[in-house]
Amino acid sequence: MTSRPAARPGITLPGAVRRAILDHARRQAPLECCGLLVGRGRKVGFAVACVNVAQSRTRYRIAPRDHIDLRRALRAFSPPLEIIGVYHSHPRSRPEPSLTDIADAAYPDWAYVIVGRIGTRLALRAYQIRQRRVRALSMRAGSPSRP
Repeated sequence: MTSRPAARPGITLPGAVRRAILDHARRQAPLECCGLLVGRGRKVGFAVACVNVAQSRTRYRIAPRDHIDLRRALRAFSPPLEIIGVYHSHPRSRPEPSLTDIADAAYPDWAYVIVGRIGTRLALRAYQIRQRRVRALSMRAGSPSRP
Protein backbone atom coordinates (compact mmCIF):
# COMPACT_ATOMS: atom_id res chain seq x y z
CA MET A 1 0.00 0.00 0.00
CA THR A 2 1.35 3.43 -0.90
CA SER A 3 0.76 6.39 1.32
CA ARG A 4 -0.43 9.66 -0.04
CA PRO A 5 1.44 12.84 0.79
CA ALA A 6 -0.28 15.02 3.36
CA ALA A 7 -2.58 17.56 1.78
CA ARG A 8 -1.24 21.10 1.81
CA PRO A 9 -3.27 23.08 4.33
CA GLY A 10 -5.43 25.77 2.84
CA ILE A 11 -8.41 28.04 2.92
CA THR A 12 -11.55 28.35 0.86
CA LEU A 13 -11.72 31.79 -0.71
CA PRO A 14 -14.82 32.27 -2.92
CA GLY A 15 -14.55 34.18 -6.18
CA ALA A 16 -16.64 37.09 -4.89
CA VAL A 17 -14.28 37.50 -1.93
CA ARG A 18 -11.23 37.36 -4.20
CA ARG A 19 -12.73 40.04 -6.44
CA ALA A 20 -13.56 42.26 -3.43
CA ILE A 21 -9.96 42.03 -2.18
CA LEU A 22 -8.51 42.77 -5.63
CA ASP A 23 -10.89 45.73 -6.10
CA HIS A 24 -9.88 47.11 -2.70
CA ALA A 25 -6.19 46.84 -3.63
CA ARG A 26 -6.80 48.68 -6.92
CA ARG A 27 -8.75 51.48 -5.21
CA GLN A 28 -6.09 52.05 -2.54
CA ALA A 29 -3.03 51.92 -4.80
CA PRO A 30 -0.36 53.20 -4.49
CA LEU A 31 -0.96 52.70 -0.73
CA GLU A 32 -1.33 49.28 0.84
CA CYS A 33 -4.89 48.22 1.53
CA CYS A 34 -5.95 45.92 4.36
CA GLY A 35 -8.94 44.09 5.72
CA LEU A 36 -10.11 41.15 7.77
CA LEU A 37 -11.34 37.77 6.56
CA VAL A 38 -14.46 36.46 8.26
CA GLY A 39 -15.91 32.97 8.22
CA ARG A 40 -15.86 29.64 10.00
CA GLY A 41 -13.00 27.18 10.21
CA ARG A 42 -10.93 27.66 7.07
CA LYS A 43 -13.84 28.87 4.91
CA VAL A 44 -13.94 32.60 4.25
CA GLY A 45 -17.45 34.02 4.03
CA PHE A 46 -16.52 37.60 3.31
CA ALA A 47 -13.78 40.21 3.45
CA VAL A 48 -14.23 43.32 5.59
CA ALA A 49 -12.30 46.23 4.11
CA CYS A 50 -10.54 48.31 6.76
CA VAL A 51 -8.74 51.62 6.72
CA ASN A 52 -4.97 51.33 6.68
CA VAL A 53 -4.16 53.72 9.52
CA ALA A 54 -0.47 53.49 8.59
CA GLN A 55 -1.33 55.22 5.27
CA SER A 56 1.79 53.64 3.79
CA ARG A 57 3.03 52.17 0.53
CA THR A 58 4.98 49.51 2.42
CA ARG A 59 3.09 48.76 5.64
CA TYR A 60 -0.44 48.18 6.87
CA ARG A 61 -2.10 48.57 10.25
CA ILE A 62 -5.73 47.94 11.08
CA ALA A 63 -7.12 50.21 13.80
CA PRO A 64 -7.44 48.15 17.00
CA ARG A 65 -10.94 49.60 17.60
CA ASP A 66 -12.10 48.31 14.17
CA HIS A 67 -10.77 44.85 15.01
CA ILE A 68 -12.49 44.80 18.43
CA ASP A 69 -15.79 46.17 17.08
CA LEU A 70 -15.87 43.52 14.36
CA ARG A 71 -15.22 40.73 16.89
CA ARG A 72 -18.14 41.97 18.97
CA ALA A 73 -20.46 42.18 15.97
CA LEU A 74 -19.61 38.64 14.88
CA ARG A 75 -20.79 37.20 18.22
CA ALA A 76 -24.37 37.99 17.18
CA PHE A 77 -24.34 35.14 14.65
CA SER A 78 -25.29 31.64 15.69
CA PRO A 79 -23.01 29.84 15.51
CA PRO A 80 -20.66 32.82 15.81
CA LEU A 81 -18.61 33.90 12.84
CA GLU A 82 -14.97 34.65 13.51
CA ILE A 83 -12.04 36.52 12.08
CA ILE A 84 -9.99 33.81 10.40
CA GLY A 85 -7.44 35.95 8.61
CA VAL A 86 -6.25 39.24 7.31
CA TYR A 87 -5.43 40.54 3.84
CA HIS A 88 -3.27 43.36 2.60
CA SER A 89 -1.60 44.47 -0.60
CA HIS A 90 1.91 44.97 -1.87
CA PRO A 91 1.22 47.53 -4.61
CA ARG A 92 4.69 47.29 -6.16
CA SER A 93 5.97 43.85 -5.23
CA ARG A 94 5.19 40.15 -5.27
CA PRO A 95 2.47 38.63 -3.08
CA GLU A 96 4.96 37.28 -0.54
CA PRO A 97 5.33 38.20 3.14
CA SER A 98 7.87 40.94 3.77
CA LEU A 99 10.17 40.86 6.77
CA THR A 100 7.82 43.39 8.40
CA ASP A 101 4.79 41.19 7.66
CA ILE A 102 6.53 38.24 9.29
CA ALA A 103 7.66 40.22 12.34
CA ASP A 104 4.19 41.75 12.84
CA ALA A 105 2.19 38.51 12.41
CA ALA A 106 0.43 38.20 15.77
CA TYR A 107 -2.19 35.52 15.05
CA PRO A 108 -0.60 32.14 14.31
CA ASP A 109 -3.85 30.46 13.25
CA TRP A 110 -4.91 33.15 10.81
CA ALA A 111 -4.54 33.05 7.06
CA TYR A 112 -2.48 35.96 5.74
CA VAL A 113 -3.64 36.77 2.21
CA ILE A 114 -1.43 39.10 0.20
CA VAL A 115 -2.26 40.84 -3.07
CA GLY A 116 0.82 41.64 -5.12
CA ARG A 117 2.19 41.98 -8.60
CA ILE A 118 3.47 39.18 -10.74
CA GLY A 119 4.58 40.95 -13.87
CA THR A 120 1.80 43.39 -14.72
CA ARG A 121 -0.99 41.36 -13.08
CA LEU A 122 -2.32 41.34 -9.56
CA ALA A 123 -2.24 37.96 -7.84
CA LEU A 124 -3.33 36.63 -4.46
CA ARG A 125 -1.35 34.22 -2.29
CA ALA A 126 -2.16 32.89 1.18
CA TYR A 127 0.19 32.03 4.03
CA GLN A 128 0.23 30.96 7.63
CA ILE A 129 2.84 32.78 9.70
CA ARG A 130 3.64 31.12 12.99
CA GLN A 131 6.68 31.98 15.13
CA ARG A 132 8.23 33.81 12.17
CA ARG A 133 7.93 30.72 10.00
CA VAL A 134 6.00 31.12 6.77
CA ARG A 135 4.01 28.32 5.18
CA ALA A 136 2.14 28.71 1.90
CA LEU A 137 -1.55 27.82 2.02
CA SER A 138 -3.57 26.56 -0.90
CA MET A 139 -6.59 28.64 -1.86
CA ARG A 140 -9.66 26.79 -3.05
CA ALA A 141 -12.63 28.42 -4.70
CA GLY A 142 -15.98 27.71 -3.16
CA SER A 143 -19.19 29.26 -2.04
CA PRO A 144 -19.07 31.63 0.90
CA SER A 145 -20.11 30.52 4.38
CA ARG A 146 -23.63 31.55 5.25
CA PRO A 147 -24.20 33.52 8.44
